[in-house]
Amino acid sequence: MEMPNLIIQMVQSLQLHHRSKKKLLERLLKHSGSSRSVKPDISKLNVPVPEDICKTYAVTSEQLREYCSKLMDFRQYECRKFKTWQARRNFTKKEKGEEMLDVPTGPSGKRVYRFQIAPELNTQEKGRKHNKEWILNPNGKSYICILHEYTQHIIRKLPKYEFSELENSSSPYGCTISIDNVKYGAAQGASKKIAKLEAAKKALEILIPQMQDFIKETEGSHVPKLLSEDLSFFDNVLIEDPRVAELSTKVSEPTPYPILLTCIQRNYGLCENNIEFKMHSVKPQKNEAEMTVGKHTVRVPCKSKKDGKQLASQAILKAMHPHVKTWGSILRLYGNQSLKPLAEKKALEKGITVLQGKAVVNEPNFAILEKLKLEMEKLHRRKEEFKPIGTFSVTVNSDTPSFSASNLKSVDF
Repeated sequence: MEMPNLIIQMVQSLQLHHRSKKKLLERLLKHSGSSRSVKPDISKLNVPVPEDICKTYAVTSEQLREYCSKLMDFRQYECRKFKTWQARRNFTKKEKGEEMLDVPTGPSGKRVYRFQIAPELNTQEKGRKHNKEWILNPNGKSYICILHEYTQHIIRKLPKYEFSELENSSSPYGCTISIDNVKYGAAQGASKKIAKLEAAKKALEILIPQMQDFIKETEGSHVPKLLSEDLSFFDNVLIEDPRVAELSTKVSEPTPYPILLTCIQRNYGLCENNIEFKMHSVKPQKNEAEMTVGKHTVRVPCKSKKDGKQLASQAILKAMHPHVKTWGSILRLYGNQSLKPLAEKKALEKGITVLQGKAVVNEPNFAILEKLKLEMEKLHRRKEEFKPIGTFSVTVNSDTPSFSASNLKSVDF
Protein backbone atom coordinates (compact mmCIF):
# COMPACT_ATOMS: atom_id res chain seq x y z
CA MET A 1 0.00 0.00 0.00
CA GLU A 2 2.93 2.29 0.54
CA MET A 3 4.37 1.95 -2.98
CA PRO A 4 1.28 3.24 -4.87
CA ASN A 5 0.91 6.13 -2.46
CA LEU A 6 4.53 7.05 -2.99
CA ILE A 7 4.01 7.03 -6.75
CA ILE A 8 0.94 9.25 -6.34
CA GLN A 9 2.91 11.78 -4.30
CA MET A 10 5.74 11.84 -6.84
CA VAL A 11 3.37 12.40 -9.78
CA GLN A 12 1.49 15.07 -7.87
CA SER A 13 4.70 17.04 -7.31
CA LEU A 14 5.32 17.27 -11.07
CA GLN A 15 4.23 20.49 -12.87
CA LEU A 16 1.94 18.84 -15.38
CA HIS A 17 -1.68 19.13 -16.41
CA HIS A 18 -4.08 17.00 -14.40
CA ARG A 19 -4.88 14.79 -17.41
CA SER A 20 -1.19 14.18 -18.08
CA LYS A 21 -0.67 13.37 -14.39
CA LYS A 22 -3.52 10.87 -14.49
CA LYS A 23 -2.16 9.06 -17.59
CA LEU A 24 1.36 9.00 -16.12
CA LEU A 25 0.06 7.62 -12.87
CA GLU A 26 -1.82 4.82 -14.61
CA ARG A 27 1.27 3.80 -16.57
CA LEU A 28 3.51 3.79 -13.48
CA LEU A 29 1.07 1.72 -11.51
CA LYS A 30 0.71 -0.71 -14.39
CA HIS A 31 4.44 -1.31 -14.69
CA SER A 32 5.13 -1.21 -10.97
CA GLY A 33 5.73 -4.37 -9.00
CA SER A 34 2.63 -3.93 -6.89
CA SER A 35 -0.18 -6.48 -7.02
CA ARG A 36 -2.92 -5.89 -9.52
CA SER A 37 -5.52 -6.60 -6.92
CA VAL A 38 -4.38 -3.57 -5.02
CA LYS A 39 -6.12 -0.50 -6.22
CA PRO A 40 -4.35 2.80 -5.54
CA ASP A 41 -6.25 5.59 -3.93
CA ILE A 42 -6.54 7.87 -6.97
CA SER A 43 -8.76 10.27 -5.02
CA LYS A 44 -5.65 11.48 -3.27
CA LEU A 45 -4.46 12.85 -6.61
CA ASN A 46 -5.08 16.60 -6.43
CA VAL A 47 -6.95 17.20 -9.71
CA PRO A 48 -7.81 20.90 -10.13
CA VAL A 49 -11.31 21.99 -11.10
CA PRO A 50 -11.98 24.49 -14.00
CA GLU A 51 -12.45 27.39 -11.57
CA ASP A 52 -9.01 26.78 -10.07
CA ILE A 53 -7.49 26.58 -13.54
CA CYS A 54 -8.98 29.99 -14.49
CA LYS A 55 -7.63 31.54 -11.31
CA THR A 56 -4.19 30.04 -11.84
CA TYR A 57 -3.62 30.65 -15.55
CA ALA A 58 -5.93 33.64 -16.38
CA VAL A 59 -4.56 37.20 -16.80
CA THR A 60 -6.31 40.49 -16.20
CA SER A 61 -7.11 43.04 -18.94
CA GLU A 62 -4.46 45.42 -17.59
CA GLN A 63 -1.79 42.69 -17.77
CA LEU A 64 -2.85 41.77 -21.32
CA ARG A 65 -2.73 45.42 -22.46
CA GLU A 66 0.66 45.94 -20.84
CA TYR A 67 2.04 42.89 -22.60
CA CYS A 68 0.54 43.79 -26.02
CA SER A 69 1.70 47.42 -25.79
CA LYS A 70 5.29 46.15 -25.74
CA LEU A 71 4.73 44.39 -29.06
CA MET A 72 2.31 46.75 -30.92
CA ASP A 73 1.35 50.44 -31.21
CA PHE A 74 -2.19 51.32 -30.11
CA ARG A 75 -4.50 54.09 -31.38
CA GLN A 76 -7.26 55.53 -29.29
CA TYR A 77 -10.75 55.90 -30.83
CA GLU A 78 -13.82 57.49 -29.32
CA CYS A 79 -17.03 55.48 -29.67
CA ARG A 80 -20.41 57.00 -28.96
CA LYS A 81 -22.99 54.88 -27.24
CA PHE A 82 -26.69 55.61 -27.70
CA LYS A 83 -29.55 54.18 -25.71
CA THR A 84 -32.02 54.15 -28.62
CA TRP A 85 -31.90 54.25 -32.42
CA GLN A 86 -33.87 57.51 -32.34
CA ALA A 87 -31.11 59.20 -30.33
CA ARG A 88 -28.54 57.93 -32.83
CA ARG A 89 -30.52 59.26 -35.81
CA ASN A 90 -31.00 62.67 -34.18
CA PHE A 91 -27.29 62.97 -33.48
CA THR A 92 -26.35 61.99 -37.06
CA LYS A 93 -28.87 64.45 -38.53
CA LYS A 94 -27.57 67.27 -36.35
CA GLU A 95 -23.95 66.50 -37.25
CA LYS A 96 -24.74 66.52 -41.00
CA GLY A 97 -26.60 69.82 -40.65
CA GLU A 98 -23.56 71.45 -39.04
CA GLU A 99 -21.35 70.19 -41.87
CA MET A 100 -23.69 71.70 -44.47
CA LEU A 101 -23.47 75.09 -42.77
CA ASP A 102 -19.69 75.14 -43.04
CA VAL A 103 -18.61 76.80 -46.31
CA PRO A 104 -15.30 75.23 -47.35
CA THR A 105 -12.42 77.48 -48.34
CA GLY A 106 -9.26 76.83 -50.27
CA PRO A 107 -5.73 77.14 -48.93
CA SER A 108 -5.51 80.79 -49.99
CA GLY A 109 -8.92 81.68 -48.56
CA LYS A 110 -10.76 81.50 -51.89
CA ARG A 111 -14.25 80.12 -51.76
CA VAL A 112 -15.59 77.01 -53.43
CA TYR A 113 -19.20 76.55 -54.49
CA ARG A 114 -21.72 73.81 -53.71
CA PHE A 115 -24.44 72.73 -56.14
CA GLN A 116 -27.33 70.31 -55.72
CA ILE A 117 -27.82 67.98 -58.67
CA ALA A 118 -31.46 67.76 -59.75
CA PRO A 119 -33.27 64.49 -58.82
CA GLU A 120 -33.93 63.56 -62.44
CA LEU A 121 -30.21 63.82 -63.17
CA ASN A 122 -29.20 61.37 -60.44
CA THR A 123 -28.34 57.78 -61.10
CA GLN A 124 -31.51 55.76 -61.53
CA GLU A 125 -31.49 53.98 -58.20
CA LYS A 126 -34.79 53.36 -56.48
CA GLY A 127 -35.15 54.27 -52.85
CA ARG A 128 -32.69 57.15 -53.05
CA LYS A 129 -33.69 59.83 -50.53
CA HIS A 130 -31.12 62.58 -50.91
CA ASN A 131 -29.81 64.35 -54.00
CA LYS A 132 -26.17 64.31 -54.90
CA GLU A 133 -24.00 67.30 -54.14
CA TRP A 134 -21.20 68.60 -56.34
CA ILE A 135 -18.47 71.02 -55.21
CA LEU A 136 -16.84 73.39 -57.72
CA ASN A 137 -13.33 74.64 -57.00
CA PRO A 138 -12.54 77.43 -59.52
CA ASN A 139 -9.06 78.19 -58.19
CA GLY A 140 -6.36 77.87 -60.83
CA LYS A 141 -8.81 77.10 -63.67
CA SER A 142 -9.79 79.07 -66.77
CA TYR A 143 -13.34 80.25 -67.43
CA ILE A 144 -13.73 77.66 -70.19
CA CYS A 145 -12.70 74.82 -67.86
CA ILE A 146 -15.12 76.03 -65.15
CA LEU A 147 -17.96 76.30 -67.67
CA HIS A 148 -17.38 72.78 -68.97
CA GLU A 149 -17.26 71.32 -65.44
CA TYR A 150 -20.51 73.07 -64.52
CA THR A 151 -22.35 71.99 -67.68
CA GLN A 152 -21.19 68.37 -67.37
CA HIS A 153 -22.18 67.96 -63.72
CA ILE A 154 -25.30 70.15 -63.45
CA ILE A 155 -26.78 70.71 -66.93
CA ARG A 156 -25.48 67.49 -68.51
CA LYS A 157 -25.22 69.19 -71.92
CA LEU A 158 -22.06 70.52 -73.53
CA PRO A 159 -21.92 74.16 -74.65
CA LYS A 160 -21.68 74.96 -78.35
CA TYR A 161 -19.32 77.64 -79.66
CA GLU A 162 -20.16 79.65 -82.79
CA PHE A 163 -17.34 81.76 -84.24
CA SER A 164 -17.76 84.65 -86.66
CA GLU A 165 -15.50 87.14 -88.40
CA LEU A 166 -16.22 90.83 -87.82
CA GLU A 167 -15.27 93.94 -89.75
CA ASN A 168 -13.22 95.25 -86.87
CA SER A 169 -9.45 95.37 -87.06
CA SER A 170 -8.93 95.44 -83.27
CA SER A 171 -11.41 92.62 -82.55
CA PRO A 172 -11.88 90.69 -85.79
CA TYR A 173 -13.34 87.54 -84.20
CA GLY A 174 -16.55 86.93 -82.31
CA CYS A 175 -17.75 83.96 -80.27
CA THR A 176 -21.23 83.02 -79.07
CA ILE A 177 -21.93 80.27 -76.50
CA SER A 178 -25.28 78.48 -76.63
CA ILE A 179 -26.60 75.68 -74.42
CA ASP A 180 -29.68 73.79 -75.54
CA ASN A 181 -30.24 76.32 -78.36
CA VAL A 182 -30.25 79.29 -75.93
CA LYS A 183 -27.49 81.90 -76.17
CA TYR A 184 -25.81 82.63 -72.84
CA GLY A 185 -22.77 84.71 -73.79
CA ALA A 186 -21.22 86.56 -76.71
CA ALA A 187 -17.89 88.41 -76.92
CA GLN A 188 -15.25 89.74 -79.32
CA GLY A 189 -11.49 89.49 -79.31
CA ALA A 190 -8.26 89.84 -81.24
CA SER A 191 -8.18 86.03 -81.62
CA LYS A 192 -10.63 83.18 -81.40
CA LYS A 193 -9.08 82.06 -78.11
CA ILE A 194 -9.62 85.46 -76.46
CA ALA A 195 -13.18 85.72 -77.81
CA LYS A 196 -13.97 82.22 -76.53
CA LEU A 197 -12.56 83.05 -73.08
CA GLU A 198 -14.57 86.28 -72.79
CA ALA A 199 -17.76 84.54 -73.94
CA ALA A 200 -17.24 81.80 -71.33
CA LYS A 201 -16.80 84.46 -68.65
CA LYS A 202 -20.08 86.14 -69.58
CA ALA A 203 -21.88 82.80 -69.62
CA LEU A 204 -20.59 82.05 -66.10
CA GLU A 205 -21.88 85.43 -64.88
CA ILE A 206 -25.36 84.36 -66.00
CA LEU A 207 -25.32 80.69 -64.98
CA ILE A 208 -23.47 81.15 -61.65
CA PRO A 209 -24.12 84.66 -60.26
CA GLN A 210 -22.17 83.75 -57.07
CA MET A 211 -18.95 83.72 -59.10
CA GLN A 212 -18.98 87.50 -59.66
CA ASP A 213 -16.74 88.04 -56.62
CA PHE A 214 -14.34 85.39 -57.90
CA ILE A 215 -14.18 87.09 -61.32
CA LYS A 216 -13.48 90.45 -59.68
CA GLU A 217 -10.65 88.97 -57.62
CA THR A 218 -9.20 87.20 -60.65
CA GLU A 219 -9.18 90.30 -62.83
CA GLY A 220 -8.15 92.74 -60.10
CA SER A 221 -9.82 96.11 -60.30
CA HIS A 222 -11.34 95.37 -63.71
CA VAL A 223 -15.11 94.94 -63.53
CA PRO A 224 -16.82 93.10 -66.40
CA LYS A 225 -19.27 95.06 -68.51
CA LEU A 226 -22.24 92.90 -67.61
CA LEU A 227 -21.71 93.30 -63.87
CA SER A 228 -23.65 96.03 -62.18
CA GLU A 229 -24.37 96.89 -58.57
CA ASP A 230 -28.01 97.59 -59.53
CA LEU A 231 -28.53 93.99 -60.66
CA SER A 232 -26.79 92.37 -57.68
CA PHE A 233 -30.08 92.63 -55.73
CA PHE A 234 -31.85 90.45 -58.31
CA ASP A 235 -29.33 87.64 -57.78
CA ASN A 236 -31.32 86.78 -54.65
CA VAL A 237 -34.72 86.95 -56.42
CA LEU A 238 -36.04 83.81 -58.10
CA ILE A 239 -37.55 83.91 -61.57
CA GLU A 240 -41.00 82.85 -60.29
CA ASP A 241 -41.09 85.56 -57.60
CA PRO A 242 -44.36 87.55 -57.94
CA ARG A 243 -42.55 90.81 -57.05
CA VAL A 244 -40.35 90.71 -60.16
CA ALA A 245 -42.53 92.98 -62.31
CA GLU A 246 -42.79 95.67 -59.59
CA LEU A 247 -39.08 95.56 -58.73
CA SER A 248 -38.03 95.72 -62.40
CA THR A 249 -40.15 98.82 -62.93
CA LYS A 250 -38.56 100.58 -59.94
CA VAL A 251 -35.01 100.12 -61.32
CA SER A 252 -36.02 101.01 -64.91
CA GLU A 253 -35.56 97.48 -66.20
CA PRO A 254 -38.00 95.76 -68.60
CA THR A 255 -40.80 93.67 -67.09
CA PRO A 256 -41.10 89.93 -67.76
CA TYR A 257 -43.36 90.18 -70.83
CA PRO A 258 -41.06 92.50 -72.86
CA ILE A 259 -38.12 90.31 -71.84
CA LEU A 260 -40.00 87.26 -73.14
CA LEU A 261 -40.51 89.04 -76.48
CA THR A 262 -36.77 89.83 -76.67
CA CYS A 263 -35.92 86.21 -75.82
CA ILE A 264 -38.06 84.58 -78.53
CA GLN A 265 -36.95 87.18 -81.08
CA ARG A 266 -33.23 86.59 -80.47
CA ASN A 267 -33.22 82.82 -80.06
CA TYR A 268 -36.06 81.66 -82.30
CA GLY A 269 -36.86 84.57 -84.62
CA LEU A 270 -40.46 84.76 -83.35
CA CYS A 271 -42.63 87.79 -82.62
CA GLU A 272 -45.59 88.67 -80.41
CA ASN A 273 -48.03 86.91 -82.76
CA ASN A 274 -46.49 83.56 -81.76
CA ILE A 275 -47.59 84.01 -78.13
CA GLU A 276 -51.03 82.63 -77.20
CA PHE A 277 -52.55 84.08 -74.04
CA LYS A 278 -55.91 83.18 -72.45
CA MET A 279 -57.72 83.88 -69.17
CA HIS A 280 -59.79 81.25 -67.33
CA SER A 281 -62.26 81.86 -64.49
CA VAL A 282 -61.89 78.97 -62.05
CA LYS A 283 -63.93 80.23 -59.09
CA PRO A 284 -65.57 83.52 -58.20
CA GLN A 285 -62.83 86.14 -57.86
CA LYS A 286 -60.22 83.55 -58.90
CA ASN A 287 -58.58 83.57 -62.32
CA GLU A 288 -55.88 81.61 -64.09
CA ALA A 289 -53.71 82.82 -66.97
CA GLU A 290 -52.64 80.36 -69.66
CA MET A 291 -49.77 81.15 -72.04
CA THR A 292 -48.32 79.04 -74.85
CA VAL A 293 -45.05 79.71 -76.65
CA GLY A 294 -44.00 76.90 -78.98
CA LYS A 295 -43.90 73.65 -77.01
CA HIS A 296 -44.09 75.40 -73.61
CA THR A 297 -47.51 75.86 -72.00
CA VAL A 298 -48.03 77.21 -68.47
CA ARG A 299 -51.05 78.04 -66.33
CA VAL A 300 -50.68 80.28 -63.27
CA PRO A 301 -53.19 81.79 -60.79
CA CYS A 302 -53.55 85.56 -60.91
CA LYS A 303 -55.69 88.47 -59.79
CA SER A 304 -56.03 90.33 -63.08
CA LYS A 305 -55.09 90.00 -66.74
CA LYS A 306 -52.13 92.35 -66.32
CA ASP A 307 -50.65 90.35 -63.46
CA GLY A 308 -51.38 87.08 -65.24
CA LYS A 309 -49.46 88.18 -68.31
CA GLN A 310 -46.36 88.97 -66.27
CA LEU A 311 -46.54 85.83 -64.10
CA ALA A 312 -47.10 83.60 -67.12
CA SER A 313 -44.14 85.23 -68.87
CA GLN A 314 -41.97 84.45 -65.84
CA ALA A 315 -43.08 80.80 -65.92
CA ILE A 316 -42.34 80.57 -69.67
CA LEU A 317 -38.88 82.09 -69.17
CA LYS A 318 -38.21 79.57 -66.40
CA ALA A 319 -39.25 76.70 -68.70
CA MET A 320 -37.07 78.03 -71.56
CA HIS A 321 -34.07 78.53 -69.24
CA PRO A 322 -34.14 75.53 -66.87
CA HIS A 323 -30.51 76.09 -65.86
CA VAL A 324 -31.05 79.71 -64.70
CA LYS A 325 -32.57 80.29 -61.27
CA THR A 326 -32.40 84.04 -60.50
CA TRP A 327 -33.95 87.05 -62.20
CA GLY A 328 -30.59 88.81 -62.23
CA SER A 329 -29.28 86.31 -64.78
CA ILE A 330 -32.34 86.89 -66.99
CA LEU A 331 -31.75 90.65 -66.86
CA ARG A 332 -28.13 90.17 -67.88
CA LEU A 333 -29.32 88.13 -70.84
CA TYR A 334 -32.18 90.29 -72.10
CA GLY A 335 -32.24 93.46 -69.96
CA ASN A 336 -31.15 96.99 -70.74
CA GLN A 337 -27.47 96.14 -70.42
CA SER A 338 -27.72 93.51 -73.16
CA LEU A 339 -28.94 96.28 -75.50
CA LYS A 340 -26.12 98.65 -74.56
CA PRO A 341 -24.03 98.21 -77.77
CA LEU A 342 -27.11 98.90 -79.91
CA ALA A 343 -28.00 101.95 -77.81
CA GLU A 344 -24.46 103.31 -78.15
CA LYS A 345 -24.65 102.89 -81.91
CA LYS A 346 -27.95 104.75 -82.06
CA ALA A 347 -26.54 107.54 -79.87
CA LEU A 348 -23.57 107.88 -82.24
CA GLU A 349 -25.85 108.12 -85.26
CA LYS A 350 -27.99 110.67 -83.45
CA GLY A 351 -24.89 112.75 -82.68
CA ILE A 352 -23.93 112.80 -86.37
CA THR A 353 -27.46 113.89 -87.26
CA VAL A 354 -27.17 116.78 -84.81
CA LEU A 355 -23.87 117.81 -86.39
CA GLN A 356 -25.49 117.83 -89.83
CA GLY A 357 -28.03 120.34 -88.57
CA LYS A 358 -25.23 122.85 -87.84
CA ALA A 359 -24.38 123.22 -91.53
CA VAL A 360 -24.57 126.68 -93.12
CA VAL A 361 -25.58 127.31 -96.73
CA ASN A 362 -22.62 127.60 -99.14
CA GLU A 363 -20.13 126.93 -96.33
CA PRO A 364 -18.33 123.77 -95.27
CA ASN A 365 -19.65 121.94 -92.19
CA PHE A 366 -16.63 122.22 -89.90
CA ALA A 367 -18.34 120.10 -87.19
CA ILE A 368 -18.72 117.16 -89.56
CA LEU A 369 -15.15 117.60 -90.81
CA GLU A 370 -13.83 117.59 -87.25
CA LYS A 371 -15.81 114.43 -86.45
CA LEU A 372 -14.50 112.80 -89.64
CA LYS A 373 -10.95 113.74 -88.67
CA LEU A 374 -11.33 112.07 -85.25
CA GLU A 375 -12.74 108.87 -86.76
CA MET A 376 -9.94 108.69 -89.33
CA GLU A 377 -7.34 109.10 -86.57
CA LYS A 378 -8.94 106.22 -84.66
CA LEU A 379 -8.87 104.07 -87.79
CA HIS A 380 -5.21 104.96 -88.36
CA ARG A 381 -4.26 103.95 -84.82
CA ARG A 382 -6.06 100.63 -85.21
CA LYS A 383 -4.20 99.86 -88.44
CA GLU A 384 -0.86 100.65 -86.79
CA GLU A 385 -1.60 98.11 -84.07
CA PHE A 386 -1.66 95.31 -86.66
CA LYS A 387 1.33 95.75 -88.93
CA PRO A 388 2.14 93.05 -91.52
CA ILE A 389 5.39 91.19 -90.97
CA GLY A 390 6.02 90.65 -94.71
CA THR A 391 4.48 89.68 -98.02
CA PHE A 392 3.54 86.22 -99.22
CA SER A 393 4.31 85.35 -102.83
CA VAL A 394 3.95 82.09 -104.75
CA THR A 395 6.19 81.18 -107.67
CA VAL A 396 4.39 79.29 -110.41
CA ASN A 397 6.31 76.36 -111.91
CA SER A 398 5.60 73.04 -113.53
CA ASP A 399 5.04 71.33 -110.17
CA THR A 400 2.25 73.71 -109.16
CA PRO A 401 -1.22 72.11 -109.71
CA SER A 402 -3.36 73.80 -112.32
CA PHE A 403 -6.63 73.49 -110.37
CA SER A 404 -7.69 74.81 -106.98
CA ALA A 405 -7.61 72.61 -103.90
CA SER A 406 -11.03 73.93 -102.96
CA ASN A 407 -12.61 71.87 -105.72
CA LEU A 408 -14.56 69.34 -103.69
CA LYS A 409 -14.74 66.85 -106.58
CA SER A 410 -11.00 66.27 -106.33
CA VAL A 411 -10.91 65.90 -102.54
CA ASP A 412 -10.87 62.42 -101.07
CA PHE A 413 -13.04 62.41 -97.92
